[in-house]
Amino acid sequence: MHGRRLLDSLDVPTILTALGLIAIGLFSIASATAGSPAAGRLWRMQLAWTVVALVAGLIVFLVDYRVWAGLALGMHGAVAALLIAVLFFGKEVGGNRSWLVLGPMRLQPSEMAKWTTCLVLAVYLARRVRGSVGVRALLEMSFLVGVPMGLVARQPDMGTALIFIPLFLAALLIGRMRWKVIVGLLIVGLLLAPVAWTQLKDYQKERIRTVFEPERDPSGVGYQIRQSKIAIGSGGLIGKGPFQGTQNRLDFLPAQHTDFILAVYAEELGFVGAVIILAMFYFLFYRGVVAARSAQDRLGTYICLLVVAWLTGQTIINVGMVLGRLPTIGVPLPLVSYGGSALVTTVCGVALIVNVRTRRFVN
Repeated sequence: MHGRRLLDSLDVPTILTALGLIAIGLFSIASATAGSPAAGRLWRMQLAWTVVALVAGLIVFLVDYRVWAGLALGMHGAVAALLIAVLFFGKEVGGNRSWLVLGPMRLQPSEMAKWTTCLVLAVYLARRVRGSVGVRALLEMSFLVGVPMGLVARQPDMGTALIFIPLFLAALLIGRMRWKVIVGLLIVGLLLAPVAWTQLKDYQKERIRTVFEPERDPSGVGYQIRQSKIAIGSGGLIGKGPFQGTQNRLDFLPAQHTDFILAVYAEELGFVGAVIILAMFYFLFYRGVVAARSAQDRLGTYICLLVVAWLTGQTIINVGMVLGRLPTIGVPLPLVSYGGSALVTTVCGVALIVNVRTRRFVN
C-alpha cells in the first residue's frame, strides 16, 4: 500500500526534465567529441556514468529524506576525510589535484561535498535554528560550509569552491538572518578581496582581467571565451544542425565537452535551442521551489531550497563563463557537461527534490 501511494504521488515532471537535460548532454558530448580519437570512449563512459547516476538517484529517492538527514553529519565528515586524502594522494589533472583513483574509476569528492553540504545545512537549520540565525549559528554554519570549501580551494579548484557561496548565502536567507547582517558580510568580503587577490595564481588573475578586457590576450587566456562567443554567434537562430558545428568540429573550442558544452549546443541548435535548454533548467528549479512549498516539514523545505540554490548558482556561473561575463573557472553545466562524479552527484541532488515532493502525502 505504501509503495502504491508513493508511486501515485511520484514527481514525474521533475524526473522527465532531468532526464531530458541528461539526454541533451549525451547528444552534445557525442557531437563535441565526434572525430576525435577518444570520441567513442568518452561517449560510452558518460553513458555508463548515466546508468550509475540513475541507480544512485533511485536509491536516494527510495530512502526517505529524513533517513538521509539522520546520516548527513556522518556523510559530511566522510567526504571531508576524502577531500583531505585528495590533497595527499589525489591525481592531478589540469593543474588541480581533485581526483582519487580507485582502480578503473576516478572519484571527485568535491562534487560529493556539494550534496552533503546541502543536506547537513538543511538538517542544521531545521533542528538547531529557532527564530533567526544568530552569531553562534552563523559560526557553526560557516564551519560546516568552510571545511569542504577550504579543502576544495586547496586543490586548488576555485571554480568548485565558489559553488559553496550561493549555498551558504541561501542558508542564511532561509534561516531568516537579517538583511543588514548579510549585506555587512558581503561588504566585509569585498574589503577582503584585495587580500584574496594576492593569493591567486597568475593565470587566475589573467582570467579575471580578461572578463573586463576581452581583447587583452585573444590567443592566450582570452582564447576560450573568444572561441565560445564565436560558436554561439555563428549558430544564429536555428543553428548549423547536429554534428555540424565548425568551431567544435575544427577543434577551435577548448573543453568543448566539459565547461563549454553549452557553446557546442548553441552553435548547432542556435538561439532556439539555447532558449529551450535554459527554459528546461528554469523549469527544473521551479519544480524544486514547488517541492519546497509542498513539503511536509521544514527539513524537506530546506533540502529542496538548498539543492535549488546549488544547481542555480552552478548553472549561472557556467552560462556566465560561456558568455564571457564571468572568468573561466572550470565549472560544468549540471546534468549536461561530461563528468561522472558531477553527473552522479547532481542526479542525487534532483533525487532529493523528488524524494521530498513525492512524500508530501505519504507518512
